[in-house]
Amino acid sequence: MRHSMLRFIARRLAALALIVLIPVPAAAADDVILSVDQYKTAKARTLATTHQPLLKQMRDEIYHCMPWVGVQKAGIGFRQPKGAVEDDRYLSVWIVIDQDEDARFAALPPERRASAMFSRYGTDLLRRMAQLQPLVADPNVKGYSVVLSWLKPGTGGAAQPVNETLALWSDKQTTLGFLAKRVPAGEFTRRAKFNVFDGTQDMGRLALEVWEDSFVRTFKVANYEAPKGQRCSG
Repeated sequence: MRHSMLRFIARRLAALALIVLIPVPAAAADDVILSVDQYKTAKARTLATTHQPLLKQMRDEIYHCMPWVGVQKAGIGFRQPKGAVEDDRYLSVWIVIDQDEDARFAALPPERRASAMFSRYGTDLLRRMAQLQPLVADPNVKGYSVVLSWLKPGTGGAAQPVNETLALWSDKQTTLGFLAKRVPAGEFTRRAKFNVFDGTQDMGRLALEVWEDSFVRTFKVANYEAPKGQRCSG
């Protein structure tokens, strides 16, 4: 496909420090938004129905504006953190980052790899979600969740490659404060709920750091223009 070819060309041209990326198949566009009939509560179904246009806007923006990122099947929707008691719903986006083997990235400890991925992609996703004003204003949206998956170093050639995953949940007030620099990064990670996974093994709350990474906002894919009318808000 044209977009995949552009990603391939860009990979050959770009030199990305520590995070080396390759294109992989993503879920089809119609499959990335969790369907209304898959929600178990009336609150969640109402959110999904009311904000369906914004979920599609989020889907399209990721596809056209975030290089080397695919959305997990049913990865966009209103989900709950594991073990939630109340029916608190978070706008959640799960992306898969196209990741090649790289010795420098592999040499980092798991918490540093998770920090690098969140700094580059997680904060960008939160920024995009926080610009969806009807969702910001909706009191039934508790906050935001980003789930980031990437290839675990050393497993790319295995019969069953393993992904590392960071799943983070943050309430609306904390997230908006962090994005506006009213809440320091250290306080943001202290308040947020998050876990790092090695495949399916839950490694718990590793030492997550957040720093400025402008790659997604500033990198331009060579010879690619987003479709007319497509706004890249990140």
